Amino acid sequence: MKPSKLYKTTIVIWSEYVTDSVEIEDLARDATSGEAFCSGQDCEEVTDPSAFPDTEFFNTGGGQDGDEEAFLQKQIDERREYE
Repeated sequence: MKPSKLYKTTIVIWSEYVTDSVEIEDLARDATSGEAFCSGQDCEEVTDPSAFPDTEFFNTGGGQDGDEEAFLQKQIDERREYE
């Protein structure tokens, strides 16, 4: 079941390197440590389900079907396919 609303967060991080293949965790760590600069963030409430990304994560309610660990592992595996 899709949720009735989601929050979309946009974070702006400035760095001295190309970030196309950098993991989000690494960008956040660099911004926190001072290796990069976070100039701001914006949070937007989205209540139109047709505007939600069409991914299994949102279609299943974030893996709340009782097998969250397997769901998260599947998300990690799918992400690695794109690398």
